[in-house]
Amino acid sequence: MRVSPGLRAAVILEKMGLIIMASITLKEKAYEQLRALLMEGTISSNDQLTEKYLVDLLQMSRTPIRSALEKLAAEGLLNIAPNKGLSLPGLSLQRVADFFDFRIAIEGHIVHKLANRKLSPGEIAWFRENLRIQEETAAQHDYLAFTHADSEFHRQLALVYENEEMVQMMNNLQDRLFQLALKVLRKDNNRIQNSYRDHLEIFELILSRDADEAKRRIVEHLEYAARILVL
Repeated sequence: MRVSPGLRAAVILEKMGLIIMASITLKEKAYEQLRALLMEGTISSNDQLTEKYLVDLLQMSRTPIRSALEKLAAEGLLNIAPNKGLSLPGLSLQRVADFFDFRIAIEGHIVHKLANRKLSPGEIAWFRENLRIQEETAAQHDYLAFTHADSEFHRQLALVYENEEMVQMMNNLQDRLFQLALKVLRKDNNRIQNSYRDHLEIFELILSRDADEAKRRIVEHLEYAARILVL
């Protein structure tokens, strides 16, 4: 059967569109997989950050992987240096201490303020469900799932407080918060249960309007994490 030039062109364009869509999908897939590996600490050394290693690991071509690496570098999750290749960002002990000093100041203030007002039923329900997940994943020693719930707990405190500047700062810190929280749990095997109990106690203190004690407990909670990481 003879195919008209117009139909042939339409078929070619459709195929091109599908190819473009597949390419975009593959790039996004590479990005999501690499981001998860970096956040979870599966890729933890510069030796693993080679294109050959990542091609073999993800079973993808270099093109989507290179695109994903550029995006991750823009987010600060890895470094791309001319003539030096890829590397993981370093985090000195001083930077860890500075990071937790900042969190203590921000989150201590947030918790103190939240304990001076009444949470809505919806807000209480969110925290109850989050704490249920924390309890469940802590009992299973599922460090990764617990850390997701842990990070969301701290972020939600800022969201409920409704200070846009603080929310933005917490969002900007979210990746680093997640990575450091996971390191703390993996370094101290007992921390996962203690961390859940800390969060539960802090939440109950907020509900009971004990502002000073709620602030003291979250400061103590964060100071302990900082000490674990700098030892």
